[in-house]
Amino acid sequence: MAESTETSGATSPRPPRHENPAADGLLRTVIPGSTRKPRSADPDDDPAVPRPQSSRVDYPIPDRPEPPPVPNGWYSITGTDDLALGEVLSVVAVARELVVYRDRNGEAHVIDAHCPHLGAHLGGGTVSGDTITCPYHGWRYGPDGACVEIPYSDARIPSRACVNTYPVCEQDGFVFFWYHAGGRPPAYEIPRVEELAEPGWSRAHPWRFELVAAMQEMAENNVDYAHLKYVHRRAYVPNDTSRFIPDGPFSTVIELLPDGQEFYRHTWGPGVAILRVPNLMTVFTTTTPIDRRHCRMHWHFLFKGQIEEMSEDLIAGVTGPYGLQADVPIWRDKIFLEQPVLVKADGNIAEFRQWYSQFYES
Repeated sequence: MAESTETSGATSPRPPRHENPAADGLLRTVIPGSTRKPRSADPDDDPAVPRPQSSRVDYPIPDRPEPPPVPNGWYSITGTDDLALGEVLSVVAVARELVVYRDRNGEAHVIDAHCPHLGAHLGGGTVSGDTITCPYHGWRYGPDGACVEIPYSDARIPSRACVNTYPVCEQDGFVFFWYHAGGRPPAYEIPRVEELAEPGWSRAHPWRFELVAAMQEMAENNVDYAHLKYVHRRAYVPNDTSRFIPDGPFSTVIELLPDGQEFYRHTWGPGVAILRVPNLMTVFTTTTPIDRRHCRMHWHFLFKGQIEEMSEDLIAGVTGPYGLQADVPIWRDKIFLEQPVLVKADGNIAEFRQWYSQFYES
């Protein structure tokens, strides 16, 4: 949800909202309900009217197939502004318990959460210089994960006294860490967000959400053009107006919107993407797997010029009942089929899966 912007009494009156034709088109695109036909007088026919939820008993189904494993790639572990100097945070991500801390020099570090001595959680530790100290017995670990001090022992520090560390990249408002199931080094770099260095763009409006979904299922939506009509109330299936362009660990989807504007989805590995409606709105999205069935989303919305006046409506359009929230129950309840029955009109799903397979160990 966007944070409120404080204004002083000396500011000039705000211009009328929605006076920008391009912004109007963008708003109509992200909130389909704004252009739908008038609502029926019968509330039972109106999908916008809340209805009582039927009671449902959830039963465990032993043979329900597992979703794909956690893919390899760069993931956000926290926002830059959420990690103060000397602060230690505990995070569950990539099906592991992790700790992220910022040392006294300002560098962020990501490590496995448990001390190899007797298993204490380092999330309760303290930062000294560029090291983190275990809260249980005071063992101190350096940026490379090796133990550098056992305060009550003069003996040689055992070689196994080390914690696993992860490569870190901090840029554009996020602390990213590299995960690879086989322990390999980073295979690509995250591109920079150009709008953050360009004049005329707003501050970042953060939005956060956690949900039941597998990473690949969520990403596949970008090329599942038919669902835009049946889930998001698009007037037609945009098979002829969308293109999928793979490029190594990156990919791009270009979609021609109903009002003639182009919408770009640039995907950088499985966990980072940027959505652009040029010169109007940019969404820097990070999606981190908590485990193979749950994800954590942390997005930054950026707006050009007076478009920021519409920020709350646009964020609600992208993330609300006509946007992401419409996908949430689908992702929660569906199963992943390794060999789905596809037809030609299903677009680029098969090509997307081939591209996405590079992020798995086998």
